[in-house]
Amino acid sequence: MLRNLAISIAAITALSYSFSAHAESWFEVEVFVFERQQPSVEKWLNATPPKLSNDTVDIITPVISTDITGVAVGLNGCTSTDWSNGSSNCNDPKVSNSIAAHPSEVPFNIGANKPQTAYLSQGPLLLAQSQGKFNDLIRTIQREPYVKSLVHLTWQQNMQSRRRAKPVRIFGGKDFSKSFEYHGLAVKKPAQTEAMPSTEFGALGNTYEAPKIGPVWELDGSINIYLSHYLYIENNLALRKPTQKMLESSPLEFNEYAALEIEGKKKLAPYLESIPLIQNRRVRSGEIHYFDHPQLGVVMQIRKMAQPTNVKPIDLTERATTSQPVPYTG
Repeated sequence: MLRNLAISIAAITALSYSFSAHAESWFEVEVFVFERQQPSVEKWLNATPPKLSNDTVDIITPVISTDITGVAVGLNGCTSTDWSNGSSNCNDPKVSNSIAAHPSEVPFNIGANKPQTAYLSQGPLLLAQSQGKFNDLIRTIQREPYVKSLVHLTWQQNMQSRRRAKPVRIFGGKDFSKSFEYHGLAVKKPAQTEAMPSTEFGALGNTYEAPKIGPVWELDGSINIYLSHYLYIENNLALRKPTQKMLESSPLEFNEYAALEIEGKKKLAPYLESIPLIQNRRVRSGEIHYFDHPQLGVVMQIRKMAQPTNVKPIDLTERATTSQPVPYTG
């Protein structure tokens, strides 16, 4: 019965999409980002971290994060399918019991656990490492001195107009959240305060929740690709590097990590610098494009691919186990 129902739904869906399938224009995108570890006289102390739009799609987090809810509280937790549903309780911290653990450093090669196939009307699809074509190119660049590889991934997406295009979030490297906040300030040591009596915790019930601190990645930002007669790439990336900066100080803010006090108003304090790479370029498919920067290098290729012709099959008998893209919620 379930099988027949699934087939019927798939047939109806395929028929409805057949009228708009011609409007889809799928391409394959491969990206390699690396750091140039060379001294630079240029400073970016006043640059701000990248601002990501709410419609940014995250295809990396589902494959690097671990749902530890079951371990932490003995529950089943949320699957990748649960996380991909915007209306799911998994995305609501007030009602969700899901706990996601991030690694202290993002793996260099990001990919699905097996080769993927795109379907009509699907969002950006992360491919397996075996589906990429940059291996020889990456080995050549890695032999160069002062090169630190940050992230490499390949995905397929339906190219939209600039108005409808959704950026894909790109991040990699180390997580600085234990030392720095997202906007660059050093994390303050927790103030020694009186412990809340257990009776007060009981009165709060399930509404009490410890503050959640998101990762602060060494590389972060987004890449937006859209189609308007030609293909266009909009890079909005930033490399985060620990340094020091003169910051306003006050007696309440002073702690043992504060460095040299100058004139009693400013101090030289730890700061997470944001080095931006913001470049727009019109490109041709098939060509390898290099975005140069004193501290960063981005290699990209947008390739033509066989266009999807089918709607993704509906499986009503089991929960999905593959990682699905999720909306950016930062």
